Amino acid sequence: MGTIKKGSEIHGFEITDIQELPEMNARGISARHTVTGLEVYHILNSDEENFFSYAFMTPSSDSSGTPHILEHSVLCGSKNYPLKDPFLVLVRQSVKTFLNAMTFSDKTVYPASSMVESDYFNLMSVYGDAVFFPGLEEWVFRQEGHRFEIDEASGKVSIQGVVFNEMKGNYSSFDSIAGDWSLKSLLMGTPYMHDSGGDPAEIPALTYEQFKDFHRKYYHPVNCRVFLCGNISTEKQLELLNERFLRHFTPAEKPVFESIPQSFDQPRKFEIPAPAETGQDPEKTTVLLNWLLPDATDPVAILEASLLTEILMGHDGSPLNRVLLESGLGEDIAPASGLETEIKHMCFSIGLRGVHTRNTARVESTILETLAELEKNGMPEKDIQAAVRSIDFSNREVRRSGGPFALALMRRSLRGWIHGFGPSHTLRFIPAFEEVKRRIDGNPSYITDLLRKWLVGNKHRAVVVVYPDQNWEKSLMKRWLPILTPLRKA
Repeated sequence: MGTIKKGSEIHGFEITDIQELPEMNARGISARHTVTGLEVYHILNSDEENFFSYAFMTPSSDSSGTPHILEHSVLCGSKNYPLKDPFLVLVRQSVKTFLNAMTFSDKTVYPASSMVESDYFNLMSVYGDAVFFPGLEEWVFRQEGHRFEIDEASGKVSIQGVVFNEMKGNYSSFDSIAGDWSLKSLLMGTPYMHDSGGDPAEIPALTYEQFKDFHRKYYHPVNCRVFLCGNISTEKQLELLNERFLRHFTPAEKPVFESIPQSFDQPRKFEIPAPAETGQDPEKTTVLLNWLLPDATDPVAILEASLLTEILMGHDGSPLNRVLLESGLGEDIAPASGLETEIKHMCFSIGLRGVHTRNTARVESTILETLAELEKNGMPEKDIQAAVRSIDFSNREVRRSGGPFALALMRRSLRGWIHGFGPSHTLRFIPAFEEVKRRIDGNPSYITDLLRKWLVGNKHRAVVVVYPDQNWEKSLMKRWLPILTPLRKA
């Protein structure tokens, strides 16, 4: 796997760390570009399916959807690939095994993979040129973000745009609104209160200059993490990054991610309107009870929370799922139920959909009573051990799920890396899992103590009741009126 050494300088990069990864039969190589500060992490192994991703920390200060619109726009032509849509050309002509772009709540990622080295480097070149040197012409912003169109016959003004219409679809989903608020309810005062994808009511307020300013601030190499996985040498890939892109940049100040949730003195309740779906009973709601847990940048805490979640709701016979399903209070477990680890702050949610308005309070009391009983009586040892085996297997299993396995490794690595931790901090599973098993063996009430601390005694929780609003579309139009009215008068 090469003779690269820690402390050496290669193609403008300093090799800052080399770590053996026996659980992956690989070596982890960390590098930092000495001029720009761009960071690279390479899982060097024998896999012929080589994978790369460019990742940028992209927090939102509003819900205008800037990160999402930019994700679309950078792929619409760049300095060395001045095509209208080079992404579609790659889709048709590349022998890639994966090709995508993803906007998360706090980061934007551009991943791809191929089993042919020449194709792989072509993908890396096109994607790198797109993110570092995009055209970002105004017509691209209007096409992908928002624009106004006037019907010549009626004179009616409408708002159009690829992202705008995509998010209109997202905001027409009752379950999507419930899922968004399961997190928003807990994260007041953080970037996660905003929608990085874009709220259709706020997207039209985004200006072209704000759009370009966002790229200048967050798409400099100092804010870029490049994740690599496969058998192509680290040296070759560092050379491409430096020669094609980084040598053209000067140093810049690294953006800061500030996210401190407002502390709750007491649990809170939110009643949120959502679009009524066809045939939906106006008296049926979704009820979710949500808790803020420790940060997902703590690899031990992630596994502790995963174990607790598996015990409480891993299957229909688990305590919370069973009690809720047998209660008759709702139709099904709410889709947003579960553990959220993709953002900085871990959140746990559980609830029901199809709950009659008269039963919303009973859903919360049923959940809290079940948790209190589990705390009092303790967690059955067989349930704990079954959860340990399940979590162990799911983290060790190597499989494709919507893309190469390297995609899962990338996401695990970025949990901590995007927030200032080393790239292997949240990547490695076995060291953290062994620590959790030691704690379980040394303390019979260990899991019950977590239940008490994180759920039963945790005041930072919120109940969210999402109800169907028959006037949802009309209320959305009212929010657009300040923008559309001047155009209609003109």
